Amino acid sequence: MELRQLIYFTSIAEHGSISAAARALHMSQPPLSYAIDQLEAEIGVKLFERSVKGIVLTSAGQLFYQRANDILLRSDSAIREVSHIADRRTFRIGLTPTVVPVLASSLCQLEKKDHSLQLEIHEGNTYALKKQLDDGTIDAAVIRTPVNLQGCRYVKIMDEPMAAVFQKNRKKKTVALKELSGIPLIVYRRYEPLITETFQKHALELNIICECDDARTALQFAEDGLGTAIVPMTIAAKEKGLCITEIQAKELHTSILLAWHHTKPIIDELIEIVNKNH
Repeated sequence: MELRQLIYFTSIAEHGSISAAARALHMSQPPLSYAIDQLEAEIGVKLFERSVKGIVLTSAGQLFYQRANDILLRSDSAIREVSHIADRRTFRIGLTPTVVPVLASSLCQLEKKDHSLQLEIHEGNTYALKKQLDDGTIDAAVIRTPVNLQGCRYVKIMDEPMAAVFQKNRKKKTVALKELSGIPLIVYRRYEPLITETFQKHALELNIICECDDARTALQFAEDGLGTAIVPMTIAAKEKGLCITEIQAKELHTSILLAWHHTKPIIDELIEIVNKNH
């Protein structure tokens, strides 16, 4: 059975005669009659009763008409859906978990600007995303410094200071680096070299009692009273119930970068939106 046969059958049922259906289908009557005869022979039942007044559906034909319409509607829907997918653009972008709060709004605006766009988000740490960028798994990546982006094109989205996150309430919104000297610190591992270098430069005692691989883990330990966490400000600002203070040390900052290898219009569109938002 072919879709063509179902189209012929439903057209005859709706027009009430083979001649009218043939005109609507822009074909002659003989091949249309032959197609219906073949269909009835194939399924083994009479679909039409022929009389001088025209052609009407049998009880089996009425049921078959309903099912044929269902099939044709599903077929049309499938074609539209596949055509829609074929017209979509896929943008594969890598995000570290800590930049999601910074980029989520811009990516939403990008999708709303062009509903044919399909976002494919890849999450991972900076080093994993850089590897995916190099091997072509993703089109672009939003990552934090420090990172080696040799061979990549990139733009800076924003700079942000590091924050000291205390369990106890503090009235001040900032903290001097020397106030962190000697106290128990919880450090996000990828920033440990930067923090160590900064404390050494200012000849201050550094007391790291815990290193971890996720800034959210550092914040959890700070909340539980293990020590004071040092993390990027945008990550700290998402937490409730903790004391968030900006560290007054120009060396302790991180930059969020958008990096890519091959220029695409979609990347330029994202950069334009990001520049407006930041």
